[in-house]
Amino acid sequence: MTSSETKPRVIVTTDLEVDDMNSLIHLALYLNLLDVEAVVTTASQYHFLGDGAHTLGEVTPHWRTKGVRSYTWKVVPHEPDPEAGALTSYRPFPRTWVQDLWTHEYAEAWTHLNANAAAAGEPAFPTPGEMLARTFEGNVAFEGDVRADTPGSDVIKQAVLDNDPRPLWLLSWGGMNTIVRALMAIADTWQDTPEWGAVRARVYAKVRVMGVMNGVGQDNSWLDHGAPLFPDLVFLRAPFAYGGYVDAVAGQPDTLDLFRAPWPEERLTRGNGPLMARYMLYGDGKVYENEPERFQFGKTATLDWGLDGMEPIQFTPGDFMAEGDSMTYIPLIPFGLRGVGADGTTDPGFGTVLGPLFRDRIDDADAGPSFADLGRASDENPNPYLRAYQEDFAVRASWCAHEPAACNHPPRIEHVTADASARPGEEVALSAWVSDPDGDLITCVWFADVPTCSYEGAVDLAAWRGKGASVVFAVPADARPGDRFTLTLRAQDVAERPCTRYAQAAVTVA
Repeated sequence: MTSSETKPRVIVTTDLEVDDMNSLIHLALYLNLLDVEAVVTTASQYHFLGDGAHTLGEVTPHWRTKGVRSYTWKVVPHEPDPEAGALTSYRPFPRTWVQDLWTHEYAEAWTHLNANAAAAGEPAFPTPGEMLARTFEGNVAFEGDVRADTPGSDVIKQAVLDNDPRPLWLLSWGGMNTIVRALMAIADTWQDTPEWGAVRARVYAKVRVMGVMNGVGQDNSWLDHGAPLFPDLVFLRAPFAYGGYVDAVAGQPDTLDLFRAPWPEERLTRGNGPLMARYMLYGDGKVYENEPERFQFGKTATLDWGLDGMEPIQFTPGDFMAEGDSMTYIPLIPFGLRGVGADGTTDPGFGTVLGPLFRDRIDDADAGPSFADLGRASDENPNPYLRAYQEDFAVRASWCAHEPAACNHPPRIEHVTADASARPGEEVALSAWVSDPDGDLITCVWFADVPTCSYEGAVDLAAWRGKGASVVFAVPADARPGDRFTLTLRAQDVAERPCTRYAQAAVTVA
């Protein structure tokens, strides 16, 4: 991986909710592994800046915001606030927050990040100036506002229409309205021409949207304006979540210690420089600009959304707070799992750090598995990659302020056994070459990635383990022709802050 053309191509749209801010700080630690072409601010039902001339109701009659009820009522109704149409702005985010992050905290971390990337054999991080040039304001005035083109919608439109052959991942962290405005602009140009069918097919083939669930974003702009124009746009989801507001108390049981105090402060925010010092935890004293008291989680360490049936939750100061949108890019980071390729192409036969991606189409019963089919993290069905991912986050946090000699760097896996076919009962040799840039001892284990295996016989694949870089896998005797086994090598170095990387091989029954 030596150039942007061999990385997943990404555009982020964000309403700068507090959890978005954390997601962006987190993303900054992996900017060298993704081609983040643009970061675009946008509006949503939770945050919009106003335009100084109109009200929400004048611009977007079909709104979803709960308005001032969300922080003034003890119990907040589930339906939108009927009085919200009079709003001229709503919980406006700091307009230059992203730009300030690049020019200050990211700039201070950049030299150390680059030095550690070189030590790890990874590509260089984009410069602060490059990230500043890739930051654009989108349709920020009102929830669902698609009235006009903006610099943000323009850059999305240009990326959709250019000749770059890679998939274009549009990550929706706020409302869909800036993405929808870009798609509307494309339709405005081509819809009444003979080329419209080809243009629309090109959009379908290229664009992948992450961050929109059940066909609905954080506004109604997709349903009202986007879906009629591009009904077959591809929306993808991952089965396992990351970064929820309650992960420190109700997250995956085997990783709770990595989300509860004191781990987040000790491993993420303390002693890792200004960039990670901006990262927000419950009760850390940070104050969020323009947010009402109910949402000042840094001051109160209390989560109180006023939802009917959900009592306020009191957290321990220093608990993990939230990254509500990191689950859109974590599956794209190249850890060796083959669900998303180095260039951003997808392979449904393999998974990602957050499980196998699936098509999200609420109107299509054949679109693929659902959350219920694949399962959320639980005692019986935990995400096997979550702990290692959180540990990797802590390693990258240390890169922000320390020289390579004081940091850990991930193992390298090469010369992995090729995919193979085999008969029932046959043994298949699996092997790889594993090394560590720091000279650390490495532990290697092969296991089956059960959600992406199609075998339904009597053998418990979840119990199979092969220790070492070279092992033998015995195809179950009751396997049927066409059954497929996804076998994963986990290589983890022995270090205070461990790093883990993976490799995968598929065995198909002949």
